[in-house]
Amino acid sequence: MVLDPALRSILGCPHCKGRLEEHQGPPPEVRCGNCLRAWPVEEGVPQMVPEQERPLTP
Repeated sequence: MVLDPALRSILGCPHCKGRLEEHQGPPPEVRCGNCLRAWPVEEGVPQMVPEQERPLTP
């Protein structure tokens, strides 16, 4: 998975507005290290809706 650089530059965590990091997976996802939350990426598009969010274990 490779997010488009323009998309990556404007994306932020919907909770804390922190920077999101790409995780190659499986499954591929974007993660917020501040909030410890993750969202799946499908066909290069982050699915950043509440139903798709999952907590990360510290």
